[in-house]
Amino acid sequence: MTSIVTSMRLATYAEAPPGWLALARDHGLFYHHPAWIDGLARCYGLHATYLAAESQGELLGGLPVLEVPALFGRRRLVSLPFSYAAGPLSRSPDVSCFLMRGVLEYAEERGIKRVEIKHAGNISDPATGFTRVMHYSTYRVSTDGGESAVWGRLHASSTRHSIRQGENAGVSVSSGQTEADWRAMAQLEERTAHAHGVPAPPRRFFLGLCRDLQRAGLAELYLARMPAHDLVAAMIVWRGWREWIYAFGPSRPELRAFRPNHVLLWRALRDAMTAGVTFDLGRAAPEQSGLVEFKRRWGAVAMPLAYDYWPGAAGLNVARRDTGSLALAARLWARMPASVARRGSALYRYLG
Repeated sequence: MTSIVTSMRLATYAEAPPGWLALARDHGLFYHHPAWIDGLARCYGLHATYLAAESQGELLGGLPVLEVPALFGRRRLVSLPFSYAAGPLSRSPDVSCFLMRGVLEYAEERGIKRVEIKHAGNISDPATGFTRVMHYSTYRVSTDGGESAVWGRLHASSTRHSIRQGENAGVSVSSGQTEADWRAMAQLEERTAHAHGVPAPPRRFFLGLCRDLQRAGLAELYLARMPAHDLVAAMIVWRGWREWIYAFGPSRPELRAFRPNHVLLWRALRDAMTAGVTFDLGRAAPEQSGLVEFKRRWGAVAMPLAYDYWPGAAGLNVARRDTGSLALAARLWARMPASVARRGSALYRYLG
C-alpha cells in the first residue's frame, strides 16, 4: 500500500467516478451513495464534487463534498449537509489523510474559507489544520438474534408497553408509495417541525428526492393510521447497505398518547431484522437527555461522531441545543404563524 500511496493523485469529478459505488458498498454509509449526494445537489441547488484519490487508474478512496451557501458569512464545503456523517471513503487511513489534505487544496482553489467533515466511529487523530469536535453520537440498535432477542432488549415498562398500547389502540402501519402519501408526510413534517421550532425541508425534498430514493430501493415511507382517523404519524427510513437510518418521524400531537410512533418504529425495526441490517436511530447531543434516553430504551448503543473543522470549529453543529442562540431561535420560530413558518423552508438549504 505504501508504494501506491506515494503515487496517488487527487482528481475531482462532478459525478461519481468509476468504482465509487463498489467502494461505498464495502466501506461507506447510506450517505455515500451517489443517489443521495446528487439528489441533495439537485434539490437544494448545491455544487457537488467527488474528490478521488487515484493511483494508476485505480480508485483508492473518495470524499464527497457539497458547497453550502451562507445566509450570513462564508460559504462552506461540507461532507455532507443533511447527513450525520459521510467523510472520507477508503480502505486505508493513509488514503483518508490524503483526502483530508486534498479537500483543503480544493477549498483554496474554490476560494472557500470553511470546511466541515463529519466522520462516524472512532477514527485516528484529526488531519493537520483541522479542529475536532466530538459532541454528537448516533444510536444503533443491533438486530442480531432475531425478533425475540431484539424484543427482549427493549425497555419493558416503557418501550414494550408503548408498542402494545399503540397496537391495542388500533394503530396500523402501511407503506406509503403515492405522491399523495408523500405530500401528506411533508405536511405533517411541516407541522411537527414548526412545533419544535425549526424550519421543515421544502416539499420538493419529499416529493422529489425522497420519492426518487424510494424508487431506487434506498428509502421507505411508513404511515400510521387509526380507526376514525386519517394519517396520525409517519416515518422515513434511509436504507443503506449495512444500516437503515431513522430520518423523519412526525406525528399529530393530540394523538401521541396512543403511541403511533412506537408502532411505526417497531415495524421498521422488524423490517431491518428481515434485511439483516443494523437500525440507526439517528444522532443526538448529550444535552438532549430525553431524546438520548428514548433511544437507549430501544436497546441502542451510542457510536461517537467526530466532526472536523477548518480553520476552526464553528456553525450549528457546534452550538448547544438547550441554551443560547439556538434555543432562543427555536422558541421564536415555534411562535410564528404557521403560514410564515411554512415559507421558512426556503432557509433550509443554508442549514446543512
